[in-house]
Formats: sequence, structure tokens, C-alpha cells
Amino acid sequence: MRQDARVRQNVNIAGVQGYHGCRHYDINYAFQGFTGNWYFNSDRKEKTVMGEDGILRRDNGQPFMGYGLEVELQCNGITRQAVLAECLEKIIFPHFKFGADMFKMQNDCTLGGRSNAEVITQIMTKLRIRNDYSAWKAMFDVYFPAFDIMADSHETTCGMHVNVSNAVFGKTTEKQIDNIRKLYYLINKHYDLMVRALYRDPNKTDWCGRMDYSEARNFDLYDAPSSHGNCFNASHFPEGRIEIRLVGGQKDFWCFRNTMETVFFLCERVKALKWEELDNLATVFKGCNQYVYKRLSTECASCLTLSELEEIRDNVKTEDLDF
Repeated sequence: MRQDARVRQNVNIAGVQGYHGCRHYDINYAFQGFTGNWYFNSDRKEKTVMGEDGILRRDNGQPFMGYGLEVELQCNGITRQAVLAECLEKIIFPHFKFGADMFKMQNDCTLGGRSNAEVITQIMTKLRIRNDYSAWKAMFDVYFPAFDIMADSHETTCGMHVNVSNAVFGKTTEKQIDNIRKLYYLINKHYDLMVRALYRDPNKTDWCGRMDYSEARNFDLYDAPSSHGNCFNASHFPEGRIEIRLVGGQKDFWCFRNTMETVFFLCERVKALKWEELDNLATVFKGCNQYVYKRLSTECASCLTLSELEEIRDNVKTEDLDF
């Protein structure tokens, strides 16, 4: 080696990540804990502020209709946590429109691999996530294989929790509560199907178990359980969000896109459904796009009847989100 070669001997994970590297669960997960909190719209980012009521809002005081992701990664190609963090921040994140500003990283003691990281996004609209699909594709299909990074719950212990702001479910608190209760019922009533629809390994649900849905209409969102063993975490509703913990790790971009499209569809669909319609899966998935239908007709086929699949197929909405 040349004597004057510059070698970084001490890469500091806190410096690389720019946030924190603790190994414990804390409040600095989705929607909070960034050095600067932003709300990412389709073509811009807006400052967010914490109100006196503990709810994060846009700088103009309006609520945001956003989604936040927690993507768990295991890596065998890189041995040091700090180097993995630097690889993500300096090589992979720049492919996104807003680069590393969109992300933070946190260590997670539940993950394996020679190194690992939990990548946590700031709040993004559905359109912002869709507009970055090409960057997500580069991350999952180009860079992850190159560095031997995996995010697949079927092959590892990884997951991908999705946080959804209350405003996605309606303009009033009353509507938000009713629609979140319907989503809670839908996920737990049809748990076996939802496990597959959200790409969770049916044999790995220790961190996202089924919950009692018998009293879903009266589910108290102001005093909801927050166990990491539950599939649905509504304990942050008073702070402006809920968390779908059932979402599994994603093996590649096509899997990620179909999962996100399923999440988008379900969160928006419950607003149009009546309680009595939640038991009819053909009605629930009526009007889904081809990416959601692809998931239903493959991974979920064993949980649907042929007539249900045919009825859903006959009402599929076509959207062009291919890259």
C-alpha cells in the first residue's frame, strides 16, 4: 500500500448517520427524532413543527397526509455498522430526489447479519413515494445485491413497518377514528390473508401477532396497546399516527411496490366501506389496481375463493407504475 494513502481508521456511526445509534427502542422512531423534521410532498419538502398537544404538523398548522417507513436491513457483505450506514447515506440515498434528508438510521438488536440497520423515513405523501419508485428499485435491485444486503422477512428476521398519519383517514377526528377502527378490524378479521397481502412470512409473526377484533367498533384509540408483539399499533394515535406492524420485509422492488400499493389501497379504501362490507373480501378489494391484484392472485390465492378473485379481477383499476 502506498504510504500516503488515506485510510479512515475510525468511522463513527453517529457521525455517519447524523442522528443516533442506540440499540434500544425509544421515541425516536417514525415521524420523530430527526435532526430536522420535514414533510415530503411530491415535488417539495415542508418544515414540520411539534404543537403543544404533541402532534407533529406542517409549518402552516395543517395536518399532513403521509406515510413513514421503517425498513429493517441485514448485511453480510459489510462487517461494520458504521460502514453500512455510510454506504447507505453516501451511495444509495443520493438516488432519491431529496437524498439523505429523507432518512435516518437506527440500530436494532433484533436483527442479524454481520451488520444491520433500520432505515427510517421522514413523512412522505403517497405521490412522493411513487415518484421515487425508480430510486427504490435501484436500492432494492441494484445496490442491495451488490453489498449483500437483505430486507426479506422470508429469508431473514427483517420487517418493514408502515406508519400512517391520522389525516389519511379523514378530515375530522370522528372520521379518522371510525376508519382506523375499520382498518384494525379488517387486518385482524382477515389476518391470514393480510399476512400474505403485506408480504409477511406466515411462520414469522412473533412481532406482529393477531389481535382481538370482536370489539373493533369501540376500539379505544386514546388508550391502545403498544406491544411490539401486535400487528397493529394505535398507541400513537394521540400524536397523529398509527403503525401497521404486520408488513413484512421486502425481497426486491417489485415486492416493495406491490406491498406499498396494497397499503395505500387499504388505508384509502376503508373510508368508502361500511362496517357490514368489511367481511366481504371481493367488496373490500373492489377497484384495486393491478399491482394489488397481482399480490392477491399469487401470495393470497389460498385465502380467496375463485369467485372472489374473479370479481376482484373484473374491477381492477389499471395504473402505470412500472420502471
